[in-house]
Amino acid sequence: MNSFKLALKNIRKSWSDYTVYFLTLIIGVAIFYMFNSIGTQGIMEDVSKSGNDKVKMLITAIEVVSVAVAVVLGLLIIYANNFLIKRRKKEFGIYLLLGMSKKKVSKILVCETCIVGAVSMLVGLLVGIFGSQFLSIIVAKMFAVDVTSYTFSISRKAAVITVISFIMIFFVVLLFNTGTISKYKLIDLINAEKKGEKQIIKNTKISIVLFIVSMIILVIAYIRIGIYGNRIMGREFAFLAGLIVVGTFVMFWSFAGFFQSVMSRNKGYKKGLNSFVVRQFSGNMNTSAFSFALISLLLMAAICAFSSGFSFRTYLNKRLGNATPVDLTMRVWSVKPTEYLASKGIAVDGWAKEYIELPVYESNEITIGDTVAPVLEEAKKTFMHANWESTENVMRLSDYNKIERAFGREELKVADDQYAVVSDFDLLNQFQIPSIKQGNKFNVGGKEYGPAYDSVNYEYILMSGLTASMGTIVLPDAAVDDENSSFRVDSYLLIADYKTSDKTGRYETDALIMDQVGASVEAADNGEDAPDGINIQLSTKNQVEDASIGISVIVVFLVLYIGVVFVVACAAIIALKLLSDSIDSIRKFRILTRIGAGEDMRKKALFMQVLMNFLLPLISASFGSIFILVFIKGLLASVGMVSLGPGIAVSALIMLLIYGGYFLTTYEGCRKIIR
Repeated sequence: MNSFKLALKNIRKSWSDYTVYFLTLIIGVAIFYMFNSIGTQGIMEDVSKSGNDKVKMLITAIEVVSVAVAVVLGLLIIYANNFLIKRRKKEFGIYLLLGMSKKKVSKILVCETCIVGAVSMLVGLLVGIFGSQFLSIIVAKMFAVDVTSYTFSISRKAAVITVISFIMIFFVVLLFNTGTISKYKLIDLINAEKKGEKQIIKNTKISIVLFIVSMIILVIAYIRIGIYGNRIMGREFAFLAGLIVVGTFVMFWSFAGFFQSVMSRNKGYKKGLNSFVVRQFSGNMNTSAFSFALISLLLMAAICAFSSGFSFRTYLNKRLGNATPVDLTMRVWSVKPTEYLASKGIAVDGWAKEYIELPVYESNEITIGDTVAPVLEEAKKTFMHANWESTENVMRLSDYNKIERAFGREELKVADDQYAVVSDFDLLNQFQIPSIKQGNKFNVGGKEYGPAYDSVNYEYILMSGLTASMGTIVLPDAAVDDENSSFRVDSYLLIADYKTSDKTGRYETDALIMDQVGASVEAADNGEDAPDGINIQLSTKNQVEDASIGISVIVVFLVLYIGVVFVVACAAIIALKLLSDSIDSIRKFRILTRIGAGEDMRKKALFMQVLMNFLLPLISASFGSIFILVFIKGLLASVGMVSLGPGIAVSALIMLLIYGGYFLTTYEGCRKIIR
């Protein structure tokens, strides 16, 4: 029988061993193709033509991330292949015992690897091709592009990239397999099943001490990052991240001895097959500590990516719902917008159907610190580098109510001795709201003004997909107009609706304006001085919608791409390890049968063993994710997002489907092997 036929026969015979491996390869190939095909699908050309430059950013980001994904998938395949080789050492030893040369055995392995690789790549590409059609439609829908002209298409570029990437991966696997067979002696292969893996830590007392120390390190590092992360400098943050990595590895290295010691003192330890389950689980942890520590860190990264990414998308979509009530908002310093635009040859009357132009004032009597006076010291501790002495934006009540009418909002009501705070900046609102509730007052021109409302008015004056304003104080007209007041004009607002109402027409008007003022707008966005000395903030309905949708799509797809690959890799490694170890456990379960353990007891013992192996790294990852997500929440609060609930729910669902699916598949596979 030639090598190819023998390899094919071996695959058929060992199909149960290859199921998880084969499934993982198919998923990896399909995901890799689907995401790399986004930019070259036919329908995506229409998305690109929509004028949204975020499409190019999405494609570029996916191409960059694909390099890291290919490395992760490559390591996963090599690692998984190692388990399959270990599982079949005795089989290879028998081949050598029957007179086969190592070269012949290596050749069989090469054939098997090529067959599995070719079939999984073909099936994965087919799955990816069909899946990419749905993915491209979803992207087009998210970018609000008409999909009625959709046609089925195959991305040659993505197919070539996928094939080349996985050929390189399998070439490395071939080299690994060939080297594995050549380095083993016949006696080692024949007795492979009888040899246990070396334990990392044999002394139980040392394990207990190391486990306690590692938990202390992890708790301190996590609390420091979660609660004080926004105050930590770069070097300390890197040091804490390093402590988390080291602490996680030490924790898993020492867990087996600690767990065995604790459980053996439990009254239920000798009940049923509990002692057997504990020893099996502890033995697996002791010999696979490095793998499970790495899995825990990758799962933590996936959970944090899912939770923060999907929460951010939900926040963007929520803001977008009422973020564009007009076609243009513009703020200009030093000169009125109408005068400035007229000097550029684009008179407002030529393109605007309706518009209002309003002044924004400032005064040294009202600073940002004054708006949070009762809790200023607490605010300073949280934001140590903030300039609390900078002046706050101030508007007259009648002017601000013109904005309310233009935006379709309810007008503010402020008495002669009152003020209102308008802000959609959640990071600052957390201090302004308690200040208002404590009756914070301003002294302006010798007169005190108290709050007209019991909270911040969550509104904006400039359109934006994210937080638009640090806040505005609305005062009675008389307080600002008083000839003895200290108020001075800081800038002017222009709020306008275009004469054209369709999106294409709005793009043309946007281009007309940006051709003249684009350089000044870009300079202001970058914190630079404008070429003509006039700083401008400008946002249009199309810009806000396109930017919000584009950022949302980029976040979702990158999170899905990275997160799904990480979860699949982690679950697959655990699954293949347990399936491989199940072969060694056959003799142990036979002994359990002989001493009277019933089938239900054996099934329960196996179920608990598999569950504990899947559950431990997930629990460790979830614990760390709590603190990391608190830190991420603090970062995202700077753009107005304060809730991670939606993302956590989606993260839990994805983990349940992928991780839980692998768990059930692994248990069923182990049960069949042992049975």
